Amino acid sequence: MLDQLGRALAAEDATAVSVVLAEDVTLRVAVHDEPIEGAGAASHVIGAVLDGVLHDIEVSATIGGVGDTSVLMFSAQVAGHPGRADGLLVARQDRDERISDLTVFVRPLAALQALADEMGRRLGVPRPGGVV
Repeated sequence: MLDQLGRALAAEDATAVSVVLAEDVTLRVAVHDEPIEGAGAASHVIGAVLDGVLHDIEVSATIGGVGDTSVLMFSAQVAGHPGRADGLLVARQDRDERISDLTVFVRPLAALQALADEMGRRLGVPRPGGVV
């Protein structure tokens, strides 16, 4: 599951990412207090991210986890940020080996802010504090 996710991210293929998501997936991102629930909503957000917000994605490691939890490390260019960003995905899988919970971390803070700003513009969703 994690290798398939890594290949899909490196190819910037949102459809291939969606294939590994469970219908009831929960997506957690740093800039929203509330998680994004369901495959449709998560796929929509991931599609926007992979449509140029994050690009030149390079998976650096996949770490088989304890039990149902695994970690994927990556670096990428972020639209509006001059340097590369580092990212970490923590994925939990269900009985069908699909991702049921996905938490995304991005650093440095400037890259995370650029990512949040661009996603807010594309999706029309304000960031906490009212910034769109």
